[in-house]
Amino acid sequence: MIARYRFHRNQTLEFSQAVIDTFLKYRQSPGMDEAGGILLGNVYTTSHTIVEAATTPGSLDRAGPYYFERSRAAAQAVVNSSWRESGGVLIYLGEWHTHLAASPTPSRRDRAMIRNMLRQTEMAIDCLVLVVVGTENAWVGIDDGRRLAKLSPCYDQPSSCPACF
Repeated sequence: MIARYRFHRNQTLEFSQAVIDTFLKYRQSPGMDEAGGILLGNVYTTSHTIVEAATTPGSLDRAGPYYFERSRAAAQAVVNSSWRESGGVLIYLGEWHTHLAASPTPSRRDRAMIRNMLRQTEMAIDCLVLVVVGTENAWVGIDDGRRLAKLSPCYDQPSSCPACF
């Protein structure tokens, strides 16, 4: 799984190893329910965002083989405590969940959910990240209020991604 993505022109979205490990731990297999949570991180500059934490399914979340509904109240409590404990550094960046597909794509319901979250959430950023983790790879996108766009992987060669370090 690629850990860095490019969006707009020179902006990058990076996932910490801890987040990638969470995605890999919860990859869905036949007979398993979907899993998911929220993404927390930091916008370090206007061109570099790092997703530093991904919550895991909680006791108030509901899931089945083809759906995951997280508890808004429980997620908001995590967002509030993370923000407070980090001194305002960790903020809500988006959502993630699994699909039982090798190369997943967001469903109509996924697209509506991320758009609703963008409209209903007071945030320090103007877009939200959506990650759908499949059995072999993940779909990573950003919704900026106009559309949900799939992000391009950003490889570490400077020539293919000028914003990467």
